[in-house]
Amino acid sequence: MQVEYTSEQRQIQPKLAGSNINPDSFLATDYLNHFNEIVMLMEMIPDMPELIEEAAEWTPKSYRQHFEESGFQAKDLAIQAYQIAPSVFKAPFERTCTDMQSIIKTTVDGLVSVNVVERGMSPAAQHLIRTRIETLQDHLMVLNQLIHGKIDTLAVIATQDTPQEDVQSQEEIDKLFD
Repeated sequence: MQVEYTSEQRQIQPKLAGSNINPDSFLATDYLNHFNEIVMLMEMIPDMPELIEEAAEWTPKSYRQHFEESGFQAKDLAIQAYQIAPSVFKAPFERTCTDMQSIIKTTVDGLVSVNVVERGMSPAAQHLIRTRIETLQDHLMVLNQLIHGKIDTLAVIATQDTPQEDVQSQEEIDKLFD
């Protein structure tokens, strides 16, 4: 797919090339750190349920908010580029980020509410969190592709409508411990 860049986008592209911001997508891999940290923490929860308390402190950050609070050297340029990023990359990127935030929140909130710290992790709960982690890792791969200016139609389509059956209700999560 050929991307049609606006004159404003073409003007900023040379600045992006030397700044660790992809000049095709206008996105920076540094934003993935926001998700990588929580996914790594969630990976440890089945063996160390007490980490759920730390995971519960994680809060979603927008792309802009992440860079405003980061030590990324070209953070102002990253924010500026994101504002004018081509929609062919930005729209699926934002959709995938929203899906990830929802999966993380429902998983962590569910595990907190059933008190896995005291009750421990049942095999069903361990399976649930591992399945969610796999889904999050798949989403991270999609984000990485988009950041690097790759439009994998199947990956983008797969994230357009995240199946809601994966996002279980609190009642269904409670049943994992009964």
